Amino acid sequence: MVDPAPQVTIIVPVYNVVDYLPETLGSIAAQTVFGQCHVILVDDGSTDGSDLLAKQFAAEHPNVTALQQPNSGPGAARNLALDLADTPYVAFVDSDDLLPPRAIEVLLKAIVTHRASIAVGDMDTFPKPTAFLWKKPFGKGDRLLESVVDAPDLIFDAGPCHKLYDLAQLRQHGFRFREGVHFEDAFLAIPMLLKAERIALVDTVVYQYRKRAVSSSIMDNLFVREQNFWDHLELCETLADLRPDLDVFRREVLERWLVRSYQGFAMRAHTLFEDADLWKIFEKCTRIYQDIDPAFIAHWTIDTRHRVPYLAFKLYDFELFARPWQRLRGVVACGGDLHLDYPVTPALLPLTKVTAVGVRLEQTRLTSSGETLKVSGHLVVNGLPMRAPLSTPMGLRVRGSSLTVPVTAERRADLKAGDDDREWSGFSAELPISKLRGGQHALRLVFLTATGQASRHCLISAAYLRDATLKLAGNTRVLPTFSGRENAELLVQRKAGVAGQRRWRRLMLRKDLRHAASRGPFWKERLLRTLTAPLMSRRDVWLVGERTDTAQDNSSHLFRHLRQVERRRNVYYLLAKESPDRHRLQGLGNVVTHGSLRHKFLMLHATKLINSYDIDSYMLPSSWERSPFLKHLNWRIAPTRVFLDHGVIEKDVSAGVHRGRASFDLFVTSADREAEYVAKDLDYGDMVANTGLPRFDALIPDRGHRRILFMPTWRTYLVTPSYNKAARPRVAFEGSAYQMFLAALFGDERLRQALRQYGYTLELLPHYEMRSLLAGLVPTDDCFAMADQTSRTVQDALRQCDLFITDYSSTACDVAYLGTPLIYAQFDAEEFWTIGGYKKGYFEHREDGFGPVCETASETVDAIIRYLENGCVREEEYTRRATDFFVTQDRNNSQRVATAIAALPGPQR
Repeated sequence: MVDPAPQVTIIVPVYNVVDYLPETLGSIAAQTVFGQCHVILVDDGSTDGSDLLAKQFAAEHPNVTALQQPNSGPGAARNLALDLADTPYVAFVDSDDLLPPRAIEVLLKAIVTHRASIAVGDMDTFPKPTAFLWKKPFGKGDRLLESVVDAPDLIFDAGPCHKLYDLAQLRQHGFRFREGVHFEDAFLAIPMLLKAERIALVDTVVYQYRKRAVSSSIMDNLFVREQNFWDHLELCETLADLRPDLDVFRREVLERWLVRSYQGFAMRAHTLFEDADLWKIFEKCTRIYQDIDPAFIAHWTIDTRHRVPYLAFKLYDFELFARPWQRLRGVVACGGDLHLDYPVTPALLPLTKVTAVGVRLEQTRLTSSGETLKVSGHLVVNGLPMRAPLSTPMGLRVRGSSLTVPVTAERRADLKAGDDDREWSGFSAELPISKLRGGQHALRLVFLTATGQASRHCLISAAYLRDATLKLAGNTRVLPTFSGRENAELLVQRKAGVAGQRRWRRLMLRKDLRHAASRGPFWKERLLRTLTAPLMSRRDVWLVGERTDTAQDNSSHLFRHLRQVERRRNVYYLLAKESPDRHRLQGLGNVVTHGSLRHKFLMLHATKLINSYDIDSYMLPSSWERSPFLKHLNWRIAPTRVFLDHGVIEKDVSAGVHRGRASFDLFVTSADREAEYVAKDLDYGDMVANTGLPRFDALIPDRGHRRILFMPTWRTYLVTPSYNKAARPRVAFEGSAYQMFLAALFGDERLRQALRQYGYTLELLPHYEMRSLLAGLVPTDDCFAMADQTSRTVQDALRQCDLFITDYSSTACDVAYLGTPLIYAQFDAEEFWTIGGYKKGYFEHREDGFGPVCETASETVDAIIRYLENGCVREEEYTRRATDFFVTQDRNNSQRVATAIAALPGPQR
């Protein structure tokens, strides 16, 4: 029977958790053995009133003590309480988490019954579950472990919560929380697990860990903060010093943790630190890992790239650790496996074995001569940086054609934008059409190494599937296809004339019927298309759209031109039934409700898909899933894809619209430098149409309304995007640079007085993803207003403003096209280009922009006042820049775009 006397001290460090602390304290008070607990709350210098809540809770419960200390961190707060604890057992609770009602009761019963050093219960995270490695021992019922060796995965649980400790044993070993460092709890929790003689495992959830929606916690920024690298290394050194005191089995458990826990830091260190600090990390790690068996390291690391730093430690090769891309340039083959091409002894071979090779094909296009098929894609060799072309020769093998052709490395701006080590991971190969045999052939990438050959399947990608249309070269038909789940293949038919056409049609018909018989994805649509193809084969169907609910951008302007000026019959605009923009297209006809049966039918016979945004996201009926559509239906429709864009490209957008990702057939631009960037860096070559944007046709100035339009773009890290409800903001909006700038701007008294003096209104037009956050920032004053997009389009707002302010939005180019003066308010440049994930492109705002660049609210107000004083007239320098930038400045943009689309070759069906 449990002793009724106080048995457990519950220690709670408190710091700025006023929104969560009442719920946490309520869960503690609701413990079934609350009367047997002494609760110590230590406020660590809170500034939000959390300390008052702690004092109030202590006043209401005689067994609760509330303490305060200057802000010193959770380690110091826990140690202060630990020194005051006078019960047999001690538990720890974080001030935003929860305890189920019987948590302390079941832990206390287990530790007393088994006379254990620790009782460990299960833990859940909320609002979303987390699959922790250390949870493997759970799910098998309560049990007693003689030591951590009986459940070694527990070593990866470095937190002190959801545990109950024998206080006397903690003090006997001298274990405390480390102060002034991150991961302070692991300095106590892991050593105690290693030293514990008996561990009571309680197969019940005894702790609920809160994962906050917006968090700047240590774990959320684990490999970003430099201090984390040093603090975790200090933890590794501290634990490594325990090895002489441990038996061989516990030492093996500890070394699992040492290898697995620091691998992410070791792999990324060279991305954050200069050589002086890298040397310090390298020396410390060499001492820790020098004597650990290479095979053991290979087993407890994730993959090859995580093993490379340990290889450097074992060989004392600082250059391999600091600049692996200079040491590792190729691979060698051994029995079908690949190893990094780096000289090692046999004992170290496990650290060089390549764990994975990924080869994805993205494009299959006939060259201009029509005699070769150019196949391109990208590869990833795990552990091998590709900042330069691979030194190992490669070939592309067409199985069944006895054909292997050389592969050429290609630089990929889009892949480099995400990872410098992938800059040269692109490749291409040219297959002679004349050497392709009839039949269906698998494609493999072959590594032609000095020690033999090794090959890997070429897999498909979304870009490959978008481009998987029939290629007709003389008498040869080639259709990119796939088998199994993702293996890329080529279907080849070599037969001339009418007989060849008939044979091909019969082959496609058999494929459609077999697919329908097997009830594969989109079988009904495939069958319907087959039955109605004779009725629709002569119709050139153009489907046009933007986002599903808008008709304000380039697509709607092009559609208006096609219907009113060119009077094309088979052009249709896709728009949601509830869209407020439907009236804008009134009288044009051929407006099709998005997702309707008519939309689905027209999709089956579309020859052109034309959009200002992502075609797959906004043009497919909502009930059509993208991946099955691309795999099973897109290749039968074979539409040409036209990207009108929704603004002049200034930034590096390669990660989203590079040809190897988006696979457009025509890419519309407006400026010579933009066209050059799209052609070269985005790899569209002669697929670029430098015509100007269709919406520019309607950019007729309507100034004189005495309006200043402020139109900042959005920040992905401040909101949950509408297209990804699962994402969470990485930075809280309140207190962000974005929020503080807007508050300072709208609160500036000089600005208010200037607006009144000159009779202007400053109008805020927020990005649609930010609108809900900015609603309360506009003062209730005649000088300020929030733009209403339901009564006026963005384009009308641009035309009617006398002065325009933005940060990084490409709408600045529209305003420059109009001749309206503008100001760039770039108040968070460092944050925008780092946290935001944006990459600078060819355009520098200070050197190439069309107005002054300001960095603070005060500078922005100064610039606004200068323009108000001169009557909102643009300076000659910015007029010259605009004239030099745009390829044309007329009202014929839609006509040129329509001509470019009409000139596209029709799909080979």
